[in-house]
Amino acid sequence: MECRHLLAPAAAGLLLVAAARVRAEDAGAPRVLHVAGGDFPALVMVVPGEHAAYGLDAMPGCDRIRARRIDELAPGWRARVARVELDCEDTLADDERETLTAVSARAELHADRVQFAGQPVTEVRLMDSQRWGDHQYVLAVPFATAGPAIRRFVEDRCLARTLADETPAAACTMLQADDGYYLPAGDAGGIWIHADSEDAGRTLYVEAWAD
Repeated sequence: MECRHLLAPAAAGLLLVAAARVRAEDAGAPRVLHVAGGDFPALVMVVPGEHAAYGLDAMPGCDRIRARRIDELAPGWRARVARVELDCEDTLADDERETLTAVSARAELHADRVQFAGQPVTEVRLMDSQRWGDHQYVLAVPFATAGPAIRRFVEDRCLARTLADETPAAACTMLQADDGYYLPAGDAGGIWIHADSEDAGRTLYVEAWAD
């Protein structure tokens, strides 16, 4: 009986210590988010308005598009995005026959909170219009280091999908491009890996399509 009384305070103390550790972990820095391509966060939103009457396929103009606040991002991104910037332009297509809404959104990330293929991601860039899309993860590592790692990651994921889709394995080999690697995806787009032309210390992972 005496043993039970002696053990009870000790067990309670252990529970209190464990609870304190859990609270400390909750209050600490978020775990690293590992992205894999094709999982870009939604950085903009359409403000409800009269454009809804034009049908689901109608593209609203810049007056109806705004950047999301941090608290409006997907839960996994809220603690990892420091700032969202938006540039929007109502313009014409190259043939000047169609009005386009060109949206360019950028999310600056907190350091060491997002990784792609084991490499740190510092920015997300999303450029879209009715005729093209260009989505990018910006990695804070030079291409000489990040390029081969991302290439292996992309090819391995592609090969894994061949088991379900029966895609020829050769279709998963990235091609050597002038400034990096390229993997076609259909007739209108693909995946590119190359150095950031604005900063040689950064590497871009790009998913793009165009009419």
